[in-house]
Amino acid sequence: MAVNVGIIGSGLIARLAHAPGYQKAGANIVATADLVEDRAKQLAEDFSIAHTYTDYRELLARPDIEAVSICVPNYMHKEITIAALEAGKHVLCEKPMAMTVEEATAMLHASEKTGKILMLGFNNRFRSDVQRLKKVIDSGELGDIYYVKTGYIRRRGTPFGWFTVKEESGGGPVIDLGVHVIDMTRYLMGNPKPVSVMASTYRKFGHYTLMDTDAWCSSDVKEGLRTGEQFDVEDLATAMIRFDNGATMVVEASWASNIGERDSVYASLLGEKAGAQLTPELTVFSEQDGMLTDKKINTVNRNAHAEEIKHFVNCVKEGTTPISTARHGVEIQQILNAIYESAKLGRSVDIQSI
Repeated sequence: MAVNVGIIGSGLIARLAHAPGYQKAGANIVATADLVEDRAKQLAEDFSIAHTYTDYRELLARPDIEAVSICVPNYMHKEITIAALEAGKHVLCEKPMAMTVEEATAMLHASEKTGKILMLGFNNRFRSDVQRLKKVIDSGELGDIYYVKTGYIRRRGTPFGWFTVKEESGGGPVIDLGVHVIDMTRYLMGNPKPVSVMASTYRKFGHYTLMDTDAWCSSDVKEGLRTGEQFDVEDLATAMIRFDNGATMVVEASWASNIGERDSVYASLLGEKAGAQLTPELTVFSEQDGMLTDKKINTVNRNAHAEEIKHFVNCVKEGTTPISTARHGVEIQQILNAIYESAKLGRSVDIQSI
């Protein structure tokens, strides 16, 4: 039997990832909800969805819906996720989990109380190269991983709209981009628990216009619901994260910075036996017979969002635990919020285990 799902939030991520992902996974999209009625109706028309709502509670009241995707701005994640879990629905919530650690913890507890799946939308875990490297690491080929350097940086790629409004997003590229590579590399490391963070954030660009580049805009800007000029978050951040196993991660994230590439996503992992990099191609660095070796590993490129949705649907069908759990989401939220706290205080901050 196909899993019946609903999509709450009918904007860009719902259109590009969730709706096509569910269709590819063989799920039945019963309904979509959005505060903007025309947005919900357009998604429904494009993906043959029978029912639309402007109040997500009406969608959650449908007994035929088993699971939902939460595709709304970050400040709405807690309220809607908890309501969905309490309505008996399994939930796939887009990253970041919430605005604060307290909100994320409340979502975790709701999942535990209801016994429903709460999976986080960490789609980079499902990249083909990441999954292949995970198998290499789990085989012991790299040995103990003690240092990671990763980043997601853009020359100019600020997503103007609610993304740049702190009370709605919770932050800038740390929340939007850094969350992806922090989670991706921590997953490869075996999800060690964070213990401290030292970070700096910068706002050097803010709102800008370029003659040769179309601005990234959220749906509310594209539809004329706001100007997109409000900007009270960072546009670059860097951090050093220490984990309970002694390992260290250095991460950088930016929407706008004066770099050579237009867009760069990278990760390098150092282990006691070997090291590895994901870009420009998956390579393991080691030695054999007294000589240094570089082993390039071919991967089949698959759509990470589609693989993520398929995994969620299978977990709902089979009642299994997803690889990106609510507890992982809380721990990532701890790191994100610690980055901002450390930058504000100008010193290292400790993270308490949940």
